Parts: sequence; structure tokens; C-alpha cells
Amino acid sequence: MALCLVCGSAESEPHFGGHCCRACAAFFRRYYQSKKINKKCTCKERKIKSHPCRECRIAKCIAIGMSPDIKNEFRNVQILRNKIRKFPELQGFRDKNLAVEVCQNTPSGSSTSLLAARIIPRTTSTLEFAIPNWHEFERMRKETGVEKTKDWLNIYEISCMIQMDINLTWKMVDKMFPTSRKLDDSDKAALIRNFVLKFWQIISILEFIENAAYFQKMDKEAGEKMIISFYEGSFLDGKEMSNKEILRIFEPFWGSFGTKVAGPIIGLDLDREEIMAIVWLLFFDNAYTNISPECMEMCRDIRKVIFRELKNYQIDRDPDDTPSRFIETVESLELFEKGEKMFTEEMLLCQMHNVRVHDDFMAIIKENKY
Repeated sequence: MALCLVCGSAESEPHFGGHCCRACAAFFRRYYQSKKINKKCTCKERKIKSHPCRECRIAKCIAIGMSPDIKNEFRNVQILRNKIRKFPELQGFRDKNLAVEVCQNTPSGSSTSLLAARIIPRTTSTLEFAIPNWHEFERMRKETGVEKTKDWLNIYEISCMIQMDINLTWKMVDKMFPTSRKLDDSDKAALIRNFVLKFWQIISILEFIENAAYFQKMDKEAGEKMIISFYEGSFLDGKEMSNKEILRIFEPFWGSFGTKVAGPIIGLDLDREEIMAIVWLLFFDNAYTNISPECMEMCRDIRKVIFRELKNYQIDRDPDDTPSRFIETVESLELFEKGEKMFTEEMLLCQMHNVRVHDDFMAIIKENKY
């Protein structure tokens, strides 16, 4: 069926000289019957998920050829819809390409593009639902983590949390994306393994954002102490490195990650909904070769939903800045890919210098995923 040229509904018919759904026809009739005073456009001030203002909606009605005069000629909309064959000038809407017909009959200077005319519902339900689920995930991770009382865990202690992270992550996925339950166990395990290194980056960046004031005040000495504590206590017995050696080997990785990955992402000043979009776009990455074609297809479908909701959210957030904001947010996915390569190199370097990392974690590092 032809699309409504006003709101995009699939059930459209001839109304008042144009082609729209019954809801838009009713709006058009009420607009001219009401005694409301016309006001300027308020779309920029409208709330998320609300409809466009009356003035923008009526402008689209007029742009597709709708006219209040046709209502007077045919008396009411039901007669026009049910007895369309009596009016040859409207017959083309049923028999010809709708877009061509509208283009030929729309007044000069008005918008005739289907994309320009449609009003797409701006749903962001997935991103909104993701926020409380992520908070619940963080709470459970802290409650069941290794040595909760410590301010900083070393790399071995964190890598020992791998199985817990896998279980909690999949619990969150299962709750948010029920279609994932249909996947084979091998695909579920592969999705989690592919996500682990990106997950560690996300956690680090979120911790920095949450404690931004603390990190901004951190001097060079405090920064070096934090790096040393991350590796200290993880060495094999008798293979310990001095603090100076730890900084010489590993500090460049921290500096590179901060300037090339974390810094640019933090600089975007992302909202919670945008962060959730990034998280799930990274999780449902269909570019890996260790997942089945069915899993790839599911990932593509979910990513389409997330991309659409991300764009919807950013349109409502700031309509004027949407194109650049959307591109910058999506480009951050490439930064995580770069961070993953850095992280892989760091873990292999740990192995060379006798830094203990949990075997399950190292197996994920070494897996061929591409």
C-alpha cells in the first residue's frame, strides 16, 4: 500500500485532494474546524517522542495537495474515500506510481520527497531500557567481584573475574534482547569472547568519567603509582620486576590508550543513551568469523535498531547538530578497535615478562576471531 505522505503510515487513501492516512485526514479537518490561533513552529522545543507541532504537520498536508476547499465540494471525507471512481482527477493515486503523481501535482517550491514528508516515530526504547540494566550489571559486578574492599585490583585479580563477567554480561543480554536466546551455545560464547577486550575498555572509560575530578587532580607521581599497582603482585614468584622496569615497559601503553582512545571518546561528552548505543553496537559486531551466518544476521538486525534509535535520540537532543554528532559517535567504534589491538599487545607483553594473567583470559586473547 502507498505510504501516507504526511506521517509515513502504510494505510493511506485519498483525502481532501491529497493522499494520507485517516489520522492525518482527521487532523487536517480538525485544524480548519478549530478556533485555535496559529502559532510559530515549536518542534525544536518539543519533548522526546512527541509529534511535530501543528504548523509543521499542516504544512506537510498542504504540500501534498490537501485543501479545505475540497472538503466543501465533496461534503465529507467518507464520500471522497468510498466513491473515488466518480472523480477521475483522483484516480491516478490508485493506478500509478504515487511519488510521480504527487510530484506532478504539488505546488512549485514545496517538498515532494517521501523522506521529507514522512514523520518517523522516534522511539528510543532499547537505549532507555539499557540504562537500568547496565546499572544493575555494575551493581552485581561490584558485589561479587574479587576483593571488593581494595581500591585498585591488579591485572591478575581482574583477569580472574572473566567467568563472572561472562555470566553477568549474558544475563543482561538475555534480558534486553530475547531473540538472542535462539542462538546456539557456540554463538553465545563467541559473542561474549569477542566483546571482552572492548568491555574492559568501556569499564575503564566509564570509571574515568565517573571519577573525572579525581583523575584531573592526579599528578605524575600518583599516575605512576597507579600503573605500578596494576602489575605489582601479579608476577610469578622470583620473576618480579622493579617499579622502574614496570614503568619502562608498560607506561607507554597507558599513555597511548589515554591519548588515542580514551581521550577522544571522553571528549565527545556522551550521554548515557549514547554510551549504551556504543556498548551494544560493540557487542553485536557481525564482522567476526567465529560466529555462524545466523548469528551474523541477528547482529545486523539488532545493530540496525540501535543505529536508528541512536539517531532518533540525537535528533531529539539537538536537531541542528544531528549529522555531525551521529558520525562522531559511530566513529568512536573504530577507536575501540584500535584500543583492542593495543590491549592485545599489552597482554602478550605481560606473558613475555612473567606477569600472571588468568588462563581463560589469555585463551580469549589468543583466539583467532577474524
